[in-house]
Amino acid sequence: MRNLVVFFYIDALNSSFLNPDTMPFLSSLATKHSYCELENVLGYSFAIQSCMLSGKYPDETNHWLPYFYLPAESPIMFKTLNKIGAVFPLDMVPPLRHLTVDQVRRFVLREGVRINNAPFSIIDKIALYPYYYMCELPFFKELQELLEKKSQASLTYIGPPKTRKYLYYASLLRHIRATNHEKEFIVTYDDALDGLGHKFGPYSTECLHYARSLDRVLLEVCQKLEKRFGKNVAVFVFSDHGQCEQTHNLDLLSELEKKKLSFAEDYLCFVDATMALFWPRNEVVKEKILKVLVDKIKIGRVIDDDLREKYRIKFNDNRFGEIILVLKPGGTFFPNFFSPFSAMRGLHGYFPEDKVQKGFLISSKKLSDPPRHVKDFRNLLMGHLRN
Repeated sequence: MRNLVVFFYIDALNSSFLNPDTMPFLSSLATKHSYCELENVLGYSFAIQSCMLSGKYPDETNHWLPYFYLPAESPIMFKTLNKIGAVFPLDMVPPLRHLTVDQVRRFVLREGVRINNAPFSIIDKIALYPYYYMCELPFFKELQELLEKKSQASLTYIGPPKTRKYLYYASLLRHIRATNHEKEFIVTYDDALDGLGHKFGPYSTECLHYARSLDRVLLEVCQKLEKRFGKNVAVFVFSDHGQCEQTHNLDLLSELEKKKLSFAEDYLCFVDATMALFWPRNEVVKEKILKVLVDKIKIGRVIDDDLREKYRIKFNDNRFGEIILVLKPGGTFFPNFFSPFSAMRGLHGYFPEDKVQKGFLISSKKLSDPPRHVKDFRNLLMGHLRN
């Protein structure tokens, strides 16, 4: 008899959407069966997915952000862009810089890697992991091989970059009809809400409309699965984090410039949407930067050594920053090295204890040992396909 587990991974689904008006099916599923809030890691989806698949924290895998400071491994194209920037002052025109890097990414770099607005003056110091999506991570292939060896089970991924948006669930049903694995764990990854939330805001009409339509699709899919497999199918619905509305922007580099700290000369910095990584030229500069961040940036918090240990991001080298600043919910850095035209309206990537950073899991069956952290995904998977 076929043993099927389907894991619906919905990026950035706010738990507040689980109500009878917005998502009645998922709301009912959570109430009648099993719902648990999950502790998370500091960071974005790359960090969360690495943690899920490996069952380990970032300091154990050295996977936290897809970009990091390592000049020796910076792509040749980044070094070329740095030289172009020395001749043509594209850093003075961020939209033009963005379009240039975007075209390079499309034709040279992997589709998933996005640092479209990184200044050419420092881009040759940045290295990238050569993968981005969940199915591309080395931990995914490792888990596939482990499941095949230990349980004779298959692990299948349906989602970007290979599957077109909004076709994930039709692709899932086609896959099930076309295959007959005795044991299979299928992950569908839907990042549409994440993109809509960034662009329009997490509680926008666009997000609410998609959430309602998604709820209807999931109901239809689950009904078809239950009709075909009965009790031999287990369904999970997972969100890795939520999003909150942007309420205030911070021009971080301008704040440091006011204190006579010059970007690319006194320090290097990578500015993401809600966190910033610094590499000061020397200890004197480091102390000056820390003083500005601690005294002036009240909407953020510097990650000191104790917090690095707490959040499991204390690495063996400084590739992820000698100084790390993380904003509080509602705050965003703008300008940053991703958004060339305007700040994103929906945000995540805050501290793990913040409500917006919590993940959640809904199960169609009662769980005797419910997960507590996103890294428990690996054990959850192994447990369901062990027998």
